[in-house]
Amino acid sequence: MERTIVHLDMDAYFASIEQRDFPIYRGKPLLVCHTDDIASNRGVVSAASYEAREYGVKSAMTVVEARKRCPNGIYVPGNYDRYLENTKRLIKLCGEYSDVVEVYSIDEMFLDITRTQRFFGGTEKTVLAIQRAIGKTIKLSASVGAGPNKTVAKMASELGKPGGLAVISLEDLPNAFAPLPVTDIPGIGRQNSKHLAVLGIKTIGELASSSEKLLRKKFGVIGAALRRAALGLDGSPVLQNSGRVPVKSFGHSSSLGNGTQDIERLKKDLLTLIEGATSRMRKEGYLGRTACVYLCFARLFSASRQRSLSGHTDLTGDLYPVALGLLSKELTNIARYPVTKIGFSATNLIDKDAGRQLCIYGELDGKEAAFTAAADELRDKYGSGVLIRASTMEVKNRYRAVPKSELSLQVNPIPPGRATRRVL
Repeated sequence: MERTIVHLDMDAYFASIEQRDFPIYRGKPLLVCHTDDIASNRGVVSAASYEAREYGVKSAMTVVEARKRCPNGIYVPGNYDRYLENTKRLIKLCGEYSDVVEVYSIDEMFLDITRTQRFFGGTEKTVLAIQRAIGKTIKLSASVGAGPNKTVAKMASELGKPGGLAVISLEDLPNAFAPLPVTDIPGIGRQNSKHLAVLGIKTIGELASSSEKLLRKKFGVIGAALRRAALGLDGSPVLQNSGRVPVKSFGHSSSLGNGTQDIERLKKDLLTLIEGATSRMRKEGYLGRTACVYLCFARLFSASRQRSLSGHTDLTGDLYPVALGLLSKELTNIARYPVTKIGFSATNLIDKDAGRQLCIYGELDGKEAAFTAAADELRDKYGSGVLIRASTMEVKNRYRAVPKSELSLQVNPIPPGRATRRVL
């Protein structure tokens, strides 16, 4: 049986939600920003309305650059909890059309309608019904594409955005995409397109008709995969992921007012941020492999550094030493400029069910994992303040977890009838 896969891509998702909820924004260049201060030039653009895109503004662009291109735009901070609630509604809606739904990102998902499309009158009627249901119930615009596999469906959803609808059959391939640039193939970025251009390959049709031997010689095994994608071939399944929105990172940041150059203060702040991130990772069931440290200096410029561990973890004690090493690489800048903001994030995530791969600290990992699990259980039962680390007691707005270094125990006097409060 030929598969039928649908790719759903929400149009200017964050900005569209804001325009739906606040009519004053409709028809105007709106930019949703990821920043701690919307009045500043710090941060990046999370989403831009189609009115803002006419000025050349794109997502991931810095706010500074966006203000240069669109000085009269409306800049608002993102409300990610509200966006996530809309995604949950979207997931539930998609479940009415397929029992196999892969949540690819907060604004994208795949549906395998191979066995369910017959209940809605075939592929075209099913795709149209999904798009209309989103418009009617969630009151947002979506571009929908359908094809024999995920690659074709995703490329089809890009045709005619915003509000596009396209169904590409197996017989349509590869001619349906032949005139399009190779960058329209998912996974082919700017660098690969430059290398392909050297070979005289600029369109999907040219890539599809290229010699696999030549592509393998230039790109290795990836070359064969590029050609298969151009031909519209893809055997990857739609992965049912229980409707959980994939998370790319866990992190926290803290503004430091006028700034500080006190290294010990920065270490404590960094520790509390890591504790908050790892606590959330354990709660959500994720392991991370890459530690990222972000510093803003005197509100003038910023620096970020990252380093990957040899295994995945959700333990503060594994990530904190790595983060300290990254912080030490900025000592020269810290000596010259006060740090006005510090941030930490754990990336390169895997689902905890995939298995713990800690191989850095040997036997201590098991001990800390058990100790941390007990600490988390106490916090869940008695509140986050039941266990705190002595070295971070003076840090305001701290996020608490249990690092494995400095495991000395201090017991504070507790009034009768109160839960025991331990400081680690």
